Amino acid sequence: MVETNRREIEDAIKDLWIATVEEKKRIITASIEPDILETLVRGGYVKVEGDLIKLTDRGEELGRKIVRLHRLAERLLLDVLDMEEEIYEKASCSVEHAITEELEEAICTLLGHPKVCPHGKKIPPGKCCKKREETFTKVVYTLAELSPGDEGRVCYLASDRLNLVSRLLNMGIVPGSRVKLVRKSPSYIIQIGNTQVAFDEYIAKSIYIIKYHRKI
Repeated sequence: MVETNRREIEDAIKDLWIATVEEKKRIITASIEPDILETLVRGGYVKVEGDLIKLTDRGEELGRKIVRLHRLAERLLLDVLDMEEEIYEKASCSVEHAITEELEEAICTLLGHPKVCPHGKKIPPGKCCKKREETFTKVVYTLAELSPGDEGRVCYLASDRLNLVSRLLNMGIVPGSRVKLVRKSPSYIIQIGNTQVAFDEYIAKSIYIIKYHRKI
């Protein structure tokens, strides 16, 4: 991969991975610039069958990696640096190309191994997600990991249960809201403003919090 066009090629592979692997779309050769397609084929990242473009194993592995880095960058810029959407979306497209393997694991561990990006799309897991080594201090926790009296800011919601995220939003548990864990047993109770809300452990594990280390 030539250094002068590395970012352009990586972006093309990322887009192909999202389209073909994640969204299960069929991508035709006419949808990609001929010189980029030629580079992808020559590098062994894609193969052409008729008028369709398909990622090779090498291309699929790299695409998955770039998508992971992009979505981790989004979480970092939003959850830790608190950037606005239009800013972090643009910045993450640059940051993803500069993240080394060591930095990737550090960021992922710092964020508590997030499963979804700010837009609700899955973040492909890395080696560190399987090991879950706590070599860096976490800043993002599930509500279930907090202790009574802990306070923090909701950074995102993630659940496989149908309509659960919508229910939480309707309850006022939205990204950016400040919450305090009142108790964990027999059910979880949190304080949001002047309102207390109760729910079970599964829901508590679906709410991700930036923990405050002092009272607010």
